[in-house]
Amino acid sequence: MPPAAWPTPRSVRQATELHALLTASGRLIHPPSARHLLNSLVNCISPTDPLHLRYALSLFDRMPTSTFLFDSALRACFRVSAGPDRPILLYRRMRREGVPPDAFTFHFLFKCCARGRAHALLCQMLHAACYRTTLPSALPLIASSVIHMYVELGLPGDARQAFHEIPIKDAVAWTTVISGLAKMGLLDEARRLMAQAPARNVVSWTGLISAYSRAGRAAEAVDCFNSILSDGIEPDEVTVIGMLSACAQLKDLEFGSWLHMLVWEKRMLTRDKLVVALIDMYAKCGDIGRAWEIFYASGRGRRPQPWNAMIDGYCKLGQVDVARSLFDQMEVRDAITFNSLITGYIHGGRLREAIILFMQMRRHGLRADNFTMVSLLTASASLGALPQGRALHACIEQRLVEPDVFLGTALLDMYMKCGRVEEATAVFRRMSVRDEHTWSAMIGGLAFNGMGKAALEQFFWMKCDGFHPTSVTYIAVLTACSHSCLLDEARLYFDEMRLLHNMSPRIEHYGCMIDLLGRSGRLDEAMGLVRTMPMQPNAVIWTSILSACRVHKDVDLARNVADHLLKLEPDEDAVYVQMYNIYIDSRQWEDASRIRRLMEDRGVKKTAGYSSIAVAGQVHKFVVGDRSHPQIMEIIAMMEEITRRLKSVGYSPITSQITVDVDEEEKEHTLLAHSEKLAIAFGLISLAPNLPVHIIKNLRVCEDCHSAIKLISKLWNREIIVRDRSRFHHFRDGACSCNNFW
Repeated sequence: MPPAAWPTPRSVRQATELHALLTASGRLIHPPSARHLLNSLVNCISPTDPLHLRYALSLFDRMPTSTFLFDSALRACFRVSAGPDRPILLYRRMRREGVPPDAFTFHFLFKCCARGRAHALLCQMLHAACYRTTLPSALPLIASSVIHMYVELGLPGDARQAFHEIPIKDAVAWTTVISGLAKMGLLDEARRLMAQAPARNVVSWTGLISAYSRAGRAAEAVDCFNSILSDGIEPDEVTVIGMLSACAQLKDLEFGSWLHMLVWEKRMLTRDKLVVALIDMYAKCGDIGRAWEIFYASGRGRRPQPWNAMIDGYCKLGQVDVARSLFDQMEVRDAITFNSLITGYIHGGRLREAIILFMQMRRHGLRADNFTMVSLLTASASLGALPQGRALHACIEQRLVEPDVFLGTALLDMYMKCGRVEEATAVFRRMSVRDEHTWSAMIGGLAFNGMGKAALEQFFWMKCDGFHPTSVTYIAVLTACSHSCLLDEARLYFDEMRLLHNMSPRIEHYGCMIDLLGRSGRLDEAMGLVRTMPMQPNAVIWTSILSACRVHKDVDLARNVADHLLKLEPDEDAVYVQMYNIYIDSRQWEDASRIRRLMEDRGVKKTAGYSSIAVAGQVHKFVVGDRSHPQIMEIIAMMEEITRRLKSVGYSPITSQITVDVDEEEKEHTLLAHSEKLAIAFGLISLAPNLPVHIIKNLRVCEDCHSAIKLISKLWNREIIVRDRSRFHHFRDGACSCNNFW
């Protein structure tokens, strides 16, 4: 009976009814009937229901084998997004039973391998088998699927070779290889192939435009779009979406508005992706009013995508509270909603709210992306928020995000910037994959914590592991030398960077060398390096020289340096304060008075120093002579005990640090009321004896406090960690990690 006598099923249910009819009539083994049934069933199966695939394959197992039936079974695997394992087993069975494969066999095999990310060697073997068993005339039919498979596997060399082996290259092959290379980031090569293509179409141009936009090369995306128009090709919805992304990057509102008009003129379907792209473009270009118009015109609705675009736009404009009000109005939120608002809070310096929102996201069963987690860790590091950082570490350990080298590096950096070197080292040792950034973070973290020799030891192991140091690595290395007075080593690495690796030193490298020379008392050599720099020195360099001038009492050079600094930063109070102290130290009272009058005339006020300490998740802030704390009486009692015990071991306050004209007793009292001493006193009465006292100070710790804290650490047998404006000081058993060189 010919297959046309049987009806064509339009659903899986109808296919089962036809299956029953064929079985009852004994026609299931009839080849035309079997082909008709299986082909109809494959057309009906749902891509999201694996039971349909199981039914199709069980039906296939009962039929007489043929190339067409094997191809139908492979097509069923492709329709339900099956991985490569089952299609490979079907192909092996096909060869074992002597059924010859054809072009469609390999077409569906390659499609399944691409979707399931099969092993590269297996795919290459299938490719070779295809060339052995398929006629040359059939190769163009499978060329695109071969190229697509290699693109999805991230094998540009194999994709390139597969393209060049095609005897007759059609438009589909050209489009696939151009779009594939662009997707893999090989944009320049894709553009060259585009120029060689005998015919260009909107798909290949759109692939290139989208890739340029993703890579942040928006100007080149615009150039491609102009080529589309000059070629007379009609841009489609996907092309416009890519161009709107480029406009958002360039903040080109005029061009973006023109694209919006094009959408209306061409009557393009305003699907969610296009609506989101328009909202995103207007928001990032600063026209939030037009973004609102599109948002309302789309009907807002339950779908989160338009809402997400508005929230992200307000966050980019710094209006996080407006973004939060939109967030609270949403009925359905997804991971992108939370990630956008969390990032907005972080950029606004509102870490606590970002962490709370992150915890809320977890309660909703949503996963933060790695970019958001890295941002949270970076914010925790910059604020020294160790409890929040540890909470994030716990989330990583619970596999709430997929660990990678970027996450590990951010976690390591967070612990280093919170002064927890041991925990940072443990994270570093557990990382299975490291890169140059990981090593640089480790070296820089040790340098920041005053462990210069340990940092240089890690630099040695980095090179032993085959990693090439980057410019950032050498900044970390030179910082380690600068913070630990390793002048000879710094000279060696500065020359190594220039001569061995052919790197041109950046201003940060020069800054480290000049700072170290100044600290070492080689002010003439430091100034010589300033004069020979290929760039103009910045305020950081002049400030480091000015600090060295105070230490080494070079008033004339300090006066010259201050002139440069006041031109660069006329409102910076640190310059005036430093010069005032230099004049006081050298007993040049008239010049000191002139500096004070200059500050008053220019309205420059000295930044108030403060220290903070976190106890039980709450941050306590202290300023000099502060008496507002609820536990001030207990703090004063501890301060008196500290004073008594310090004097019992021979401590004498360095009263020369006080520049105001008061008697010695008043100077001693002022020094003992410094904010870091108050914070330490509070830490001693509030924290368990086995816990370190961790202080954060907004200014540089003074010489008197540094001497006193060393003794306190020994007298109370406590580790005291002080993070000041420039570095960490780890006080243990009467010594500091900086070796009195800060």
